[in-house]
Amino acid sequence: MEKRKKVQKRKPKKQKKSFLKRVVKTLLLTALLCVFLVGLFVYCVYYGMWGKIPDYQDLREIRNFEASSLYSSDGELLGKYYVENRTNVPFGEISRNAVNALIATEDVRFYEHKGFDKISMLRVLFKTLLLGDRSSGGGSTISQQLAKNLFPREYRSSLMLPVIKIKEIITAHRLEKLYSKDEILTLYLNTVSFGEGTFGIESAAQKYFSTTATQLTIPEAATLIGLLKGPSYYNPRVHPDRMLQRRNTVIAQMEKYDYLTEAEAEQLKKEKLELRYKPLNHYSGLAPYLREQIRQDAMKLIAKYNEANSTNYNLYKDGLILTTTIDAEMQRYAEDAMHTHMKSLQNSFYTHWDKQDPWYKEPDILDKAIRESTTYKSLKQQGLGEKAILAALNEKKCMTIYSAYQGEVEMQMSPIDSIKHYLKILHPGMIAIEPHTGKVKVWIGGLDFKYFQYDQVLAPRQVGSVFKPVVYSAAVEHGARVDAYYKDEQKSYPEYDNWTPRNSNNRYEGFYTLKGALSQSINTIAVEVLLQTGIDTTIAHARRLGIQSDLPAVPSIALGAANIPLKEMVLPYLCYANNGVLTEPYYLVSIKDREGRIIYEAEPPRKEQVLPSGEAHLMSSMLTAVIQEGTGKRLINNYGLNMAIAGKTGTTQNQADGWFIGYTPRIVVGIRVGANNSRVHFKSTSLGQGANMALPIFGLFMQDCLKSSTYSYWAKLSFPVPPMSTQKELEVPTFKENINILDRLTNRKLEKVKHHEEVAPETEQPKKKGFFKKIGDLFKKKDKK
Repeated sequence: MEKRKKVQKRKPKKQKKSFLKRVVKTLLLTALLCVFLVGLFVYCVYYGMWGKIPDYQDLREIRNFEASSLYSSDGELLGKYYVENRTNVPFGEISRNAVNALIATEDVRFYEHKGFDKISMLRVLFKTLLLGDRSSGGGSTISQQLAKNLFPREYRSSLMLPVIKIKEIITAHRLEKLYSKDEILTLYLNTVSFGEGTFGIESAAQKYFSTTATQLTIPEAATLIGLLKGPSYYNPRVHPDRMLQRRNTVIAQMEKYDYLTEAEAEQLKKEKLELRYKPLNHYSGLAPYLREQIRQDAMKLIAKYNEANSTNYNLYKDGLILTTTIDAEMQRYAEDAMHTHMKSLQNSFYTHWDKQDPWYKEPDILDKAIRESTTYKSLKQQGLGEKAILAALNEKKCMTIYSAYQGEVEMQMSPIDSIKHYLKILHPGMIAIEPHTGKVKVWIGGLDFKYFQYDQVLAPRQVGSVFKPVVYSAAVEHGARVDAYYKDEQKSYPEYDNWTPRNSNNRYEGFYTLKGALSQSINTIAVEVLLQTGIDTTIAHARRLGIQSDLPAVPSIALGAANIPLKEMVLPYLCYANNGVLTEPYYLVSIKDREGRIIYEAEPPRKEQVLPSGEAHLMSSMLTAVIQEGTGKRLINNYGLNMAIAGKTGTTQNQADGWFIGYTPRIVVGIRVGANNSRVHFKSTSLGQGANMALPIFGLFMQDCLKSSTYSYWAKLSFPVPPMSTQKELEVPTFKENINILDRLTNRKLEKVKHHEEVAPETEQPKKKGFFKKIGDLFKKKDKK
């Protein structure tokens, strides 16, 4: 019995041993199975069961999209063309401050591992997964983050995270085999996003601090590296307090890993967060309207080059370098002058009309604008009736609009109020060109490219009196004397439906020389000179001076009835300023790739002697009188510009547009101001004339230029003097109240027509001869006899 009991007592021990053995065996088998499954899983990932992993060939051919950059003639970055706003830079052009901040914050053992940091990964597994501490970080090395940036994750599901991590680890390991540590840092810092559509350390440095990656200070570098944790959350422009705290965290990390001493770190943490923000987008920055024009031209030129050379350059991806003729300093002065004057002029416009709408007599202006609006068309497409559409358009809501006073503002406004608001906006256009080189130095196409894409430099508009110099120039070329007097009288012309031109002030008195009539912008005399010269003759002359727009063969072209773009209307003035030589304007100098290979290079501009130099000098002398004693004398009285300036004001029918084209011996400047709808305008000539609408921009612009050491020498320049024979003619008084019988007998309005070898003859169809030409032919016959 006792033996049986003993036997019975030993049995459980054997069973217990057997159980433990089975548990250990099961655990071992489970572990082996797990290892096998993990290995199988890794093997499947490695061989592409969940998508291809970049191979060594793919990694050798890494190439980020890089923005193409447009530079001014004085080396300033004007803007970029891009899919991703990125400028790649080599390692040597990245501040060591940025590299140290990156390593201290993101991957302190960067120079020790081979793409995968086991210590960091174990920390993440233990703290994040087991202890639930989210502050422990992601554990990804810089190489892994680069892999993620270069080859974005294809899956969004958290279940796929193991697959994603393994792919990134494998890719990172391959990157480490192919590239040196410095090359990986360079690739990373050129690839990573810094928010607001900005990629790479160079573009970020330009955008947030208006500097380069080379010149980043420690606080600036810490700010940019701090952004990487959350570009939107830590945006220094939107959330400066958050960013300051994050920047100081990065500085603390730099101290922790001995990149800074404790004293240095404490001192740097006390510095304010100072941004020098420079938004680099398609709307902001200098010369946005010209940048758009260059973009269109560059696309065509690159396509042409690709076709001819079997290349595939892309303006948005290949980091091309474009250079323009624009002078950034001069452009800045022009834009400042434009904004200063337009605020004042717009205020005058609002005050002038007060509570009355400019279209109160013509309600169809507003009605048409409403029906052409995108909101109206959208509601119409939805099937709404007219009553419902108008009800919706009258509902007030919060909207962002352009204000002439403040720029972009948010306010409560109905869509119809918005349409009314934009109908009243006056728009400027301005271009400045060097007459001897043809280089475009300034281009302003409007108030704000974001809100108004229509380029006023290219817009055909009535030119008004700025066309008169072409009429007088044609008359002089065809025999008109400048010491002759023309009676200022109102006439009707039966052959032109009894058309009766009038002067803007409705006064008709005395006698003027050509110089006096031009300086005072006398309409009646301009028409008389045109008809005596011949309309066809004048049009042919205008063609030679560069005007290619349609010029109707009617006497009203003497008063500027033709629609001509500003870019074209300045061409005759280029000719007058350049000794009779018309130089073709251009604005794009070259397009090169990143290695300096030339894709496009501007040929020397075409030059043509279209006027004898003496006649060009005569025109400059006559146009100087406009400034000294005529409609442009505000430049002296209001702006103190008592120097060599020639020019002409222009006012169109009903004061719809105000013009001023002025020049010095070094620069020709054309300006036009008016509402987009020509039926919206001042109702007073004193406010709507070119001397009030456009000329002040020129005055402010020249004041700024003359303060600069770059252009101050303009004040000492002078125009070439006209020929001696003409100088004597110019010395007579430009105005007489009356002329006696003797004056009438000696008042020769014409002389023998001169022929000048330097002017190429026109190859055109025979045209009706003008008055001066006919008399000149008579003189020629007498000479032959």
